[in-house]
Amino acid sequence: MRENYSFRKRMLFSFWIVLLLALLLPPWYYCHVLAQEALEETKTSAVRQLNLVHQLLSHEKNFDTAESLQSWLMEVGRPLGARITYVADSGDVLADSQVPFSEIPNLDNHANRPEIVEARGRETGVAVRLSRTIQAELIYAARTISQKGALPSGILRLAAPLSRLKEPLDRLRNSFLLFLALVLAATVLLSYALIRRLNEPISAMIDTAEAISTRDFKRRIHSGPGQEFFPLTQAINKMADSIESHIQTITEQKQQLEAVFNAMREGVMVLDLNGKIRDVNRAFSELIFNASDVTGRRPMEVIVNLELQKLCDRLMGSAEIGADVRPHNLQIALSEERTYDVNVVGVSDMHREICAVVVFHDISELKRLEKVRQDFVANVSHELRTPLTSIKGYTETLLSEPMPNPETISSFLRIILKNTNHMVKMVEELLQLARLDAHDKPSKLVPVNAASALLTAWKACEHHADAKELRLENNLHEDGVWVSADFDQLVQVFRNLMENAIRYSPSGEKISISCQTQGDKIAFSLQDRGPGIPTQHQKRIFERFYRVAKHRSDHRGSTGLGLAICRHIVRNHGGGIWVRSPSSEDAKGTTFFFTLMKASPGREASMAK
Repeated sequence: MRENYSFRKRMLFSFWIVLLLALLLPPWYYCHVLAQEALEETKTSAVRQLNLVHQLLSHEKNFDTAESLQSWLMEVGRPLGARITYVADSGDVLADSQVPFSEIPNLDNHANRPEIVEARGRETGVAVRLSRTIQAELIYAARTISQKGALPSGILRLAAPLSRLKEPLDRLRNSFLLFLALVLAATVLLSYALIRRLNEPISAMIDTAEAISTRDFKRRIHSGPGQEFFPLTQAINKMADSIESHIQTITEQKQQLEAVFNAMREGVMVLDLNGKIRDVNRAFSELIFNASDVTGRRPMEVIVNLELQKLCDRLMGSAEIGADVRPHNLQIALSEERTYDVNVVGVSDMHREICAVVVFHDISELKRLEKVRQDFVANVSHELRTPLTSIKGYTETLLSEPMPNPETISSFLRIILKNTNHMVKMVEELLQLARLDAHDKPSKLVPVNAASALLTAWKACEHHADAKELRLENNLHEDGVWVSADFDQLVQVFRNLMENAIRYSPSGEKISISCQTQGDKIAFSLQDRGPGIPTQHQKRIFERFYRVAKHRSDHRGSTGLGLAICRHIVRNHGGGIWVRSPSSEDAKGTTFFFTLMKASPGREASMAK
């Protein structure tokens, strides 16, 4: 607003200066010329009157005394309205038409008066000056006169009041000043109205420009053709439209990039030219604890890895930042369970704002699967080698003896058959796992009674439990527990878990099974009183052929695939399976949990169709 007021003031002053010059210069020049012409005319008139008085004086008789001359001058000067003075050559005043005769001797010597001095040199002299005798500005005209009778030679001077000239000039000047004041007043009003009219579009343009600078891109200037600054307002409106369009495009692109940036599963870290972290995405924030405070820090302060820091420093220290745009790769382990494949790429940035982009790709699962694969191959080799070695050894023994006795042959063949059955069971379970992997869901899911499936599974392994004097504690509801499942596969889950519990439970203990409702699912739990499973192995016991410890691998008849089959069946049914060990505060026992979808027995017929 201050700049607007300054502009208005400068514009008003400039307009007034031009107006004053236009109004003052012509009248001033006119008044000046008029005053000069009037003054010259007055001088000429004074000289003419002086010549008339001189002419009259020449035709008069000789004056005997100065007093008679005084009377004559007063008589002649009265109708002329002028002061007539007769000055001797010596400069003394002899007579004056407007000064009493008695005061004549008291008058100053007039020898040095300008008009008299000029008259002596040019016969006639004219001057305009202030008369100290009557305190008025007069026009003096003087001329020399010769001696006539008793009248000595001297200077005849006539003085006319200048007021006859100044009064009309003053009236003209006053009229002009009044006219000028009226014009200035009218000019002030008109200029104020004009500047206010001009100020409105200027203020609108200023307000619109300020609004655009504050990101209010919807502001526009409303004006019509013929109004002041219409082309300029149209240009500003077009500029605002263009800026709004560009800002909207940039904002949309930025939002898209931010969405992609934050939606990436890989952690991304952007480094500035100083090698410090400028920005990270959401995945990186989840990757590093307290990652919200990493901005402005070096990578070494966030991820303690010297190789990564050296690589970032090498990119930052290049002769030309951004020249090395080849991707650099390394692997770092942030913990025992988390491994990342890191790609560091230098950025060729014309504006020199960022140095490099570091991408963290989580390969922990790939590493885990690779280890699982390696362990699987090793475990399968071990599981097959043991029975095959036994079969080979007993077969070679039979073949090497010329005639073994029947008892030895029978004993050896039973051992060979046992190992053969073990391998057949292992192959069948591997084939079953392959079929479970190929089909995400069972072909039929119907309401089944989990209590019936549990009893069926217990009958299949009851003889093993009786051999160790183990008993089953069934805490399922008497009316049954109905779930949506495949009956045979559910029986296999119960059987595998109970066989595992029977295998590792001490003699004379019990195996407990119970359930509870969790929303739309039923959670089953099967607890044994065995040695338990260490915490570091609990995440891997559902892998194929995974063995926890030596004491858990000495039991014969186990293929190491039972828990893996349970996991696949439960997952295909839309549930989950997990383990908790120890089961209670006495650091003893293991409890397996799995969930299945709850079902209503009244829907059995309809779901079976």
